[in-house]
Amino acid sequence: MSFSDDPKVVFALTLKRWFKANGWPQAITDNWAKDPGVQAPTGPWASQVCGAMKGDFHPRVEFFLAFAKFNDAVAQQQFKTIQVRKVRDRLTNALPLTTDNGQPYGATEFFQLFTGLIDPPKQFENDYQFEQSDLDDSLKWAQDKFRALALAQMCSRAEAWAMVRERLEQHPNITTDQLGLAQEILAGLAAPSLDEYPTSWKREDPIKDVLLELLP
Repeated sequence: MSFSDDPKVVFALTLKRWFKANGWPQAITDNWAKDPGVQAPTGPWASQVCGAMKGDFHPRVEFFLAFAKFNDAVAQQQFKTIQVRKVRDRLTNALPLTTDNGQPYGATEFFQLFTGLIDPPKQFENDYQFEQSDLDDSLKWAQDKFRALALAQMCSRAEAWAMVRERLEQHPNITTDQLGLAQEILAGLAAPSLDEYPTSWKREDPIKDVLLELLP
């Protein structure tokens, strides 16, 4: 996928690829901001990130300032005060969004990227090529984590699926008619090929996002 001429779409794709490179769910900034050890009053909130990643968002100045604060925390690895271990683990050793010379993005750079005044970092100009080995790894990871969820909740696979389905129904990157495929994947009943696997899931895996949110 190549970049659009629309700066909002460029901004959206850059955020998606940065989050994907770090293995983050969309809610990571929200989780960080709301952590008792952080309590960032301006986010960035999950609803803002979701809107930004859809390319249909009209942020205020506070959004860019909040993202800059989050990015600085990632760059400085300032996570000692974070109380929720899952959030701390996801952020530890993660990479900040940087310019091509390695300078972490501040509020100015986030705003300039959003308005098209600067180009995105070269590392995020093109999509990573999703191969069959990546798909195989994703399917195995999802099935392993689904079993782990059932064990952690001390519930049946059917009950675990109900929990996952509820979150999937709210995820922007999955349609109602794709829920059956997600269920078959988690049950180990489906092993789709690259052609059969939804294209949008190669860029943003809704099953992975939901399992990361649900797992302790």
